[in-house]
Amino acid sequence: MKFINFNSQKIVAVILSGFIIINISGCSKEENYQSKPQETYNQTQYEEPQFEEPKYDEPQFEDSNNKETQYEEPQFNFQPNTSNNNQEVITYSESDEKAIQTFNNLEEEINDILNSETVTNVKDKAKGAFITIVDFLFYNSEINGVTFDELTDSGKQKVLEIASNIDNKIENKFPDYKETISETAKDAFNKASELIKKGANNIKDFSKEKLGEENYNAIIEVKDDIVYYTKEAFDIIGDIGSDLLNNGKEYIKNWYENFKN
Repeated sequence: MKFINFNSQKIVAVILSGFIIINISGCSKEENYQSKPQETYNQTQYEEPQFEEPKYDEPQFEDSNNKETQYEEPQFNFQPNTSNNNQEVITYSESDEKAIQTFNNLEEEINDILNSETVTNVKDKAKGAFITIVDFLFYNSEINGVTFDELTDSGKQKVLEIASNIDNKIENKFPDYKETISETAKDAFNKASELIKKGANNIKDFSKEKLGEENYNAIIEVKDDIVYYTKEAFDIIGDIGSDLLNNGKEYIKNWYENFKN
């Protein structure tokens, strides 16, 4: 048997060298492990956020002592109604006022009897009122001492407007009432109604002559019937009842002949 001869000193030296190497390696790993967090911390530095203070523009005020306040008046886009500005101011004479007031009163009376449930002979009274209107407009009868011919054009048109209103109100209550005044004069009263309505819109369209001689004579011929209706309506027409038609036929015919000439 062979025995390997090892130098004991060499063996000890090898063992010590291995031990040292192992320790050095372990320490190196530990140092590397501990150093890494420090490196990370050093690389990532926490920066405190920076906030800028907001800037505001200070309001500018003018010195009231140095500058007067300028007031601007508001502007309105207003378009005046020139059509109304172009209209003439209507003035009435004293005679106009008398006739207009009388016809206004008559219209009120007609309103009352047409809406009344107790007034008797309403239709006959309404006929008498219309006959009185025709008498004043076409036969020169007086109302409070005033005739139609004495009125101004403005006064005439206003009276015709009221007369037209009265006629329409009676017509609404009693359709075709004028035809029952007289069979022979119904056309004459319808013609008078037509002229009244035209004159109410424009005085230039109204003329007594447009009633025509035949219609004038037709109304004169039914004089007795006309007087009956005006007497029935006396409580509403009062002082404006016909004086002219209470006269005889010959008187009326003479007046009409003078009127034509």
